[in-house]
Amino acid sequence: MGWIVLIVDDHPLVGQAFELSIKAAYPHLEVGRVTSAADADVYVRLHGARVKLVILDLMLPDADGFSALLRLRKILPDGRVAIVSARSDNQTLTLAKALGAAAYLSKSEPVEALVEAVGAVLQGATLFPEQGDPDPQTLDAHRRMATLSAAQLRIMRALVDGKLNKQIAGDMNLTEGTVKQHVSAILKKLQVNNRSQAILIAAPVLRSDQTPS
Repeated sequence: MGWIVLIVDDHPLVGQAFELSIKAAYPHLEVGRVTSAADADVYVRLHGARVKLVILDLMLPDADGFSALLRLRKILPDGRVAIVSARSDNQTLTLAKALGAAAYLSKSEPVEALVEAVGAVLQGATLFPEQGDPDPQTLDAHRRMATLSAAQLRIMRALVDGKLNKQIAGDMNLTEGTVKQHVSAILKKLQVNNRSQAILIAAPVLRSDQTPS
């Protein structure tokens, strides 16, 4: 069985056009397509290491900021994730690099250019638009975010939303003690002393603005 390229985009026409173009350009590849972050998780877990590349829409209805990228990087550590978005601000590009994206492709590019970029990423290239030098402190902080496990990421997202341990425990069917253990581990991984400092690091990643992707 060959490699799989997975397209994750909630716009059916965009996703379908990209799927057909990749199949035509790379007939040796299998192309999958889903419309949500949750479905992407299921697909990647099902097909495992065969998923060579995930083409990820930055803004999905069931994902906040880069949360989908973080989850996919945890599930698929040896695969590559290329973000496709209309956004190209310096902060977004910096975060994408820090969190392990292999490429950042613009939706304003012609389909042919995007398909060509897919081939380059599959061969190991790292593709990002030109930008100013990123802030080293920002890069370091968000690399720490990428060390959180999937469970810790869910709890961190709840902390960013302002939820208390008791609320998180009820929402996730955990004991408060378990939540406290996760929070302690999160603080250690993020190298901070309290949850307020953790939220300052996590919020830009998990709460991007709602600019359409």
